[in-house]
Parts: sequence; structure tokens; C-alpha cells
Amino acid sequence: MKKQISRTLLGFFAVLMLTAAANAQTSRGIEVQVPFDFVAGQKQLPAGHYTVRRIRVDSESALLIKGEGKDAAAVVLTSSGDQNTTGASLTFRQHGERYFLAEISIPGTASVRELAKTGAERELIEQAKSDAAEPKTVTIAGNMR
Repeated sequence: MKKQISRTLLGFFAVLMLTAAANAQTSRGIEVQVPFDFVAGQKQLPAGHYTVRRIRVDSESALLIKGEGKDAAAVVLTSSGDQNTTGASLTFRQHGERYFLAEISIPGTASVRELAKTGAERELIEQAKSDAAEPKTVTIAGNMR
């Protein structure tokens, strides 16, 4: 009887440890220092230190971008990009002095996560057509947390 209880408890703890390891692996995110104000989704965020992680363990499409200030947070919906993740980074499209979050690369995800252009960004693109100015791309490397 003691052997059976011991085996059951050992099996229970093994399942518990595997579940915890799986959750820890998928809930990992990245940390990055962004040196400029930027737009993430529909939200204007200040320059600062940010963490980016999945909102749900079983989904890569919804990501939480959280800064150190009380209002420095945004939830963004992403789509799967064409590139595989190579490192932790955020990529921005720069239009003059404004920056828009374009891609998020989190190692361990299936691909780079892409954000759709916002209405404000599309307006800037329309205005820039007459100026013949192309947006620049800025990539900031981050660290796994």
C-alpha cells in the first residue's frame, strides 16, 4: 500500500513539474529599453524600460507591452510574420519624429509577430507620399526575461 501511494505521489509531482516547466517556457517574454516615445496598437507610450510577453500561454497573437509607469501599458494583437525569430527585439517604423511598433521578435515563438498599421500611421504615409519620404526602420535588441 505504501508503495502504491509513493508511486502515485511521485507521478503527481512529475506531472506538476512538467506543467510548471511548460508554463514557464511559454510565458517568457523580453525586456527592452526604448529610447523614444512610440505608438503600440492604438496607444501612445513614453520612452522607457518595457517587458513584452504573451497574455495567454496558448496563444501568440495577443501580447502585453508593460512599462514602468502606471499608464505605460498596451495590449496589441499581432499576426504571424514571414520571418523566424532570431533574437529578442522590437522593430519600429519611423515617420519623421514618430515611431510605430511594427514587429516583435520573441525567441520561442513560431515567427516574428507583426502589428498592423494604425490609422494615424496610414495618414502619415499619405502625407509623406507628396514629400517622397520613405519611413525608416529602427530595431532595438532586447533580453529574454
